[in-house]
Amino acid sequence: MKLIYLLVVFLIFALSELVAGQSSAELAAYKQIQQACIKELNIAASDANLLTTDKEVANPSESVKCYHSCVYKKLGLLGDDGKPNTDKIVKFAQIRFSSLPVDKLKSLLTSCGATKSATTCDFVYNYEKCVVKGMSA
Repeated sequence: MKLIYLLVVFLIFALSELVAGQSSAELAAYKQIQQACIKELNIAASDANLLTTDKEVANPSESVKCYHSCVYKKLGLLGDDGKPNTDKIVKFAQIRFSSLPVDKLKSLLTSCGATKSATTCDFVYNYEKCVVKGMSA
């Protein structure tokens, strides 16, 4: 009987490590995509540092505004038509903002997604800004 308990405990730890490893791998891929977009859009190092730490860039250039759009496209969070893939965004946000309760996160994503903008870059920039501000509220 003790052997069964030990086996169950081992399986629980093994599965939790597998999930944690997958999240770490996804976050590492996210960091690589961030750097690729920074290079692709020729974003200054000072602005890149702010963007990668979820801080706001004062007087953002068009490249800075398109940064999040680039990242979202590379992650598959935006379709070819520029429309957000809500299911993928929720999954990604749950990994990225794991400390936020899921119901609050979904509510925040929904309210921020209601923003209207003229371009995909503007929409994703404003969406991301809204989410980050909502996280700190």
